[in-house]
Amino acid sequence: MNKTPLLIEMAQIKEEESHKISGVRQSKFSIVSRLSVQDLQSAWYYIQETWKSGMSQAALNMPFVLALGANSGVSAAMGLTTAFIAAFVNGFFSGSNHSIYMPSWTITGWNYVLTQQYGIQILPLATFVSGLMIYLISLFKWHQLSDYIPQYVIEGFYLGSGFLFLILYSDYIFGITDNHTNVGQKLYSNLIEMYISYYERGDLYNVLYTFLIFMFLQFGYKFHRPFPWVLLTTSFGLLIGNLYPTEQCLRYVYGNTRLQFNFLQINELNLGFESILEIIQLCIPIAICVTIQNLLCARGAQSLTEVKCDYDQETFCVSFANVISGLVGGIPCCASSRMYTLNIRLRDINKWSSIINACSIFIFYGIASQFFMNIPLYVIAGQILLVVYQFPPWNYLIKLYQTKRRLTLFKCILISWICYNYGVMYSTIIGCLHSLFLFAQKMSGAASEIIVNTDHDHRRSSYIEKEQHFEDDLPKVDGSYTLYRFSGSINYININNHINQIKQLAFTDYIIFSFRYVSVFDEQAIDKLAIMIENLMKSQHEIYLTGLHKTMIEEMEYNSFFKEFFILCHDKVKTLGQ
Repeated sequence: MNKTPLLIEMAQIKEEESHKISGVRQSKFSIVSRLSVQDLQSAWYYIQETWKSGMSQAALNMPFVLALGANSGVSAAMGLTTAFIAAFVNGFFSGSNHSIYMPSWTITGWNYVLTQQYGIQILPLATFVSGLMIYLISLFKWHQLSDYIPQYVIEGFYLGSGFLFLILYSDYIFGITDNHTNVGQKLYSNLIEMYISYYERGDLYNVLYTFLIFMFLQFGYKFHRPFPWVLLTTSFGLLIGNLYPTEQCLRYVYGNTRLQFNFLQINELNLGFESILEIIQLCIPIAICVTIQNLLCARGAQSLTEVKCDYDQETFCVSFANVISGLVGGIPCCASSRMYTLNIRLRDINKWSSIINACSIFIFYGIASQFFMNIPLYVIAGQILLVVYQFPPWNYLIKLYQTKRRLTLFKCILISWICYNYGVMYSTIIGCLHSLFLFAQKMSGAASEIIVNTDHDHRRSSYIEKEQHFEDDLPKVDGSYTLYRFSGSINYININNHINQIKQLAFTDYIIFSFRYVSVFDEQAIDKLAIMIENLMKSQHEIYLTGLHKTMIEEMEYNSFFKEFFILCHDKVKTLGQ
């Protein structure tokens, strides 16, 4: 599939408007320099370019935001508070221009446990503590491991997430609210039983209207992508819901919910020392899971737009967002989508979209919440179907099938199944461990070159077929010798294979180990190499080392054997390194 290069970091400026921005001075707006703003005129330009994407994302996210607040054992209003704060923080501090922040859906189970055990007041404190823990994670640079997560693990996460959203919000399609008004209760033993009950109790006209809304959005998306079709359907829902009120609306599910702030007051919690320790223990998996989900979404946005994400900045952003969210009475939050759900051109998506998203939340569910809570469920369900349809990586899956990478396709589907049944943390860890195992297998090969000299007649072993010029400083020895030339890295993965190869060498008077082409080695490899060389010396072999430079010698001297070896060899000039 051909890809058209996209300029994502800054919105593309039309030629006739370029003079409006190009000549402006660097001014007082350094505080918002991350938003590509030089003055009020350029700020107004970016607002004009991104208002559609920001408002559309606010309309699409609201059902998820409300549900995540309620499913965490607190109120839906706390979900709104979190989405508002997180979107603002994301706009100013995010390391990725293409992800949107809202409450984390992967940790609602832990949130619910905390609130049931300690009350709803404890969750803002847990959010604050989790934010501090995420900052500690960033200090150890653990988040940079995301660069090594395989693509099929990330896309499997999105595929599983899309299927999970479909199941969780399918009750809206039938005009009922089982999954959202029975938090913490299991009503059905399996999906078949659930859908039979939906069919028997649901409103089939609601199903029809839902699919009409979805088809309208999908065809509108295909017809003219830049137009904010989502806002059009939201406006339609506002009009119908307020002119012809019905029980099948958001108000029936969550009541009179609106944006509100309740600042954290630790002195009212009355927690003992043991309770504090238990809360900290529960915050550890929350912090880890939020970090994983945030990085997966950032990687997903990066793969979609081919624009590098600043993971250090992104991790700081999610840490800061959770600290502020906890202070104002919110719940844990992170990046939750890669803005692929927007029917807006990708070039219009930048940090301004996130800020406008926050402003839209304030307008929709702060000022005008009494009207927005009357939107019918079939309008919400149709928009959710659009999200569910566009969330999975269909292009990636089709490409895997067309290129006959069936095993990778199977692994992607398996990761999505694990994500759906057991959560994002388990699916990510299992996928990464499997890829690490495959990587270790490929890297365990011992890259080396073996040269055997008998009676000064250079003869290569079966490892090397052709003559090659000696580039090592070889000692003047009287007798036969074997030159074992390491190549690439010597690490804990491949050192055992090196040792096995050395054990199979033909017996010669001298063994010369060349490190000229070694790029790096680790401590475990050095220790095993020391044991092997010590055993060779005990078996009456004369050992020479060549190709060592000063840094390598200093690193090897941390091993006691090599330290003594270099001291003994110094006067005899047995170490012939550069």
